[in-house]
Amino acid sequence: MAETLGQYLRTIREQNKLSTRDVEKETGITTSQLSRLECSHTRNPSPVALKKLALLYNIKLIDLFQKAGYLDSQDVDSYMDSCFKGIEKLDQEDKKQIQNQIDYLIFQHEKEREDRNDL
Repeated sequence: MAETLGQYLRTIREQNKLSTRDVEKETGITTSQLSRLECSHTRNPSPVALKKLALLYNIKLIDLFQKAGYLDSQDVDSYMDSCFKGIEKLDQEDKKQIQNQIDYLIFQHEKEREDRNDL
């Protein structure tokens, strides 16, 4: 079974070692609002609240919007098409290869940063 938005938010909050009170202090989202979100008792979570949580948890807002049902894969694909000129001409395998290259470059940059910090 797919992880719900609420389950995902709780997991990320716990991974960040944040209490519901910590989240309230940082975002203004009350502990009761967060509890309703995490227990999936909120049908249409506020996009503003999701943005605050994405910033605090350092996660992609677009992922939260997808999990909340505000965006589907077609919306994301359409957005990506507008970001990269000509990407609509590529198939999924090409896009996967490009993503692998991006992931590798990010890894390399992070490694270089760590190496500089070790000096």
